[in-house]
This record gives sequence, structure tokens and C-alpha cells, in this order.
Amino acid sequence: MSVDPDRRWHTLPPEIQAYALQVVQSLQGYLHEDLIGVYFVGSAALGGFIPGRSDIDIQGVCARQLGQEEKEQIVSLLAHPSLPCPTRGCEFVLYCQEKVAHPAPDAGFELNLNSGPHMPFHVTYGPQAEPAHWFIFDRLIAREHGISIFGPAAHTVFGVIPRTWALNALLTSLRWHIEHDESGYSSVLNACRGWRFAEEHQLSSKTAAVAWAKAHGVDNDLLQQALALRAGTTNKPLDHKKVNQLLNMIEEKVEQIQ
Repeated sequence: MSVDPDRRWHTLPPEIQAYALQVVQSLQGYLHEDLIGVYFVGSAALGGFIPGRSDIDIQGVCARQLGQEEKEQIVSLLAHPSLPCPTRGCEFVLYCQEKVAHPAPDAGFELNLNSGPHMPFHVTYGPQAEPAHWFIFDRLIAREHGISIFGPAAHTVFGVIPRTWALNALLTSLRWHIEHDESGYSSVLNACRGWRFAEEHQLSSKTAAVAWAKAHGVDNDLLQQALALRAGTTNKPLDHKKVNQLLNMIEEKVEQIQ
């Protein structure tokens, strides 16, 4: 097994490292030489992972498209509790190598699996049933910041995501949060990270994005409360009006940049 010496790997909790290696072992045991690579994305790659609170985001790449039975077998191998997840849950996405090497503005995955002790189980076996914007932005994170658990460096596997696609995905994500989760702390934190990306083409952790947003005039109390909710140190709900104002302001700014 080839493990990337990336120093970020060593900042992750030992149980997360061990879990990721188990994911690789399970995939290798089933896919054999068809497994190209496995990568951390999300907070594990960008920084700010909170044990027990954060999801672990893992993307795999295989050499070919898979049949339905093969996809179902991978789910049986990786889904919690068959493979116990040591944090809130794991968001695992498997792609065909061709789809990530030459990306299109769609979801493009073979398998999308969410499972864990505190995460609703969710699985889809093709991209048609899922909004594309989540996966476009995650592939962008993979290319620029992915940590190789197994296989070659992420930037050699994941092709370039055009900035127009990324900004469109960001706007769609903002609108989704406005419609479905406008008072949730994830809305605030993801909006800040997206805004910074739109302004500076800089992907960062949610904590770093909050510091950046504060320096650009966003209400510090709202930002700190969102971080505290994410960390589980408060259960005080966010001010609905302030969240709505922030999301709409960021949406307007991203539209102007686009």
C-alpha cells in the first residue's frame, strides 16, 4: 500500500488514519488492480477537522465503470457498521478514472455513499439522482488539496475544473442553503468559504474562511456562534434574519464576480 507522506496526514487523529487505510484495504481486496487512488477531501484536506463532529470525506478512483452488483458489494464492504466509522460519518464517492481525468459539469460518479453512527444512511448508484454542484466543488478540492491515502498525487488524477463551473456550483450551493438550511451553521461556514474562493480563488478551511469573512466586515458574533455550533460548544440557534442577510449578500457578490 502506498501512503502519501503529506504532513497533513499526520495531523489527523490516529483512528481516522486507521479508518482510511481500512477503506483502502477493502477497496483493494475487491477491485484489485482496478483501484487507481483513494483521497481525503473536505475538512481532512483543508484543515479544521473536529474528531467526532466532522464528517470524513473520501474519494476513490477506479479504472473502469462498474456494474450494479459491484457497486452494491462495495457498499456492503464500506457502509457503517460493517466498517465502523470513528467520527460522525463518512461521505464516500467513487469515480471512474476517465470521468475525473476529463471532467464534465455533472456529478459524474459511480457510487455515492453516506453512512456513519450519527449520519443518515444514503446511497446512490449513479449521478442522475444527485445535484451536480456538490460533486463539482468536491472534485475541485480533490485536485487542489486532496491527500493521497493510496495511489498517485491527486493533481495527477483529477483534471482541471474550469472556474466558470466552480462559480456556478458555488451559486447553486448558496441558493440551496438559502432554500433548505438558511439558519444552519453549515450555511454560514460554507458561504464564507465559497465567498473567499470567488474573490481570491483560494480554497480554505471553514475556520480560515471565517477569519477572512470577519476581515471583510461580516458580523463576528454570527461567525463565532456558527463555529461554536459546529464544534458542539453551544446549542444557541443562529439569528435567522442575520443568516439570511449574509447568504443573500454573498450570493450577490458571487453573481457580480461571475
